[in-house]
Amino acid sequence: EITGGADLSEQFNVAAGDLEMEPGMIAVIDPERPGGLRLSERAYDPRVAGVISGAGGVKPGMLMGQRGTEADGEVPVALTGRVYCWVDASNGPVEPGDLLTTSDTPGHAMRVDDPSRAHGTILGKAMTGLAEGRGLVLVLVALQ
Repeated sequence: EITGGADLSEQFNVAAGDLEMEPGMIAVIDPERPGGLRLSERAYDPRVAGVISGAGGVKPGMLMGQRGTEADGEVPVALTGRVYCWVDASNGPVEPGDLLTTSDTPGHAMRVDDPSRAHGTILGKAMTGLAEGRGLVLVLVALQ
């Protein structure tokens, strides 16, 4: 389904636990639910899968999935393209071009500060910055 937005998303079922799920949060593979995802909860998580699409008014550009199978779900998760993502700049400011990974703040990304831990945990590159605190950053999703 082509919708005219800015990312390629696939529909997943995403577990939020006690958190309130919202667009822009990071999802990781859920080892307890085949084909399912859950919100990220730890830094440098190699299970990173994508960003819940729709934050900042940027909707999915293309939605993929197959209804009635494990390749279906309720939540569009951006696998590639441009999407706004929640970022925590507590570990340092984020600048355009910085590599981003999961953080200890649930559902949030952070700037990669330890390249030795980054392999397989990269969500993508920041396209806008965040000097401090938590906020939305435009990200070019490119899982690595």
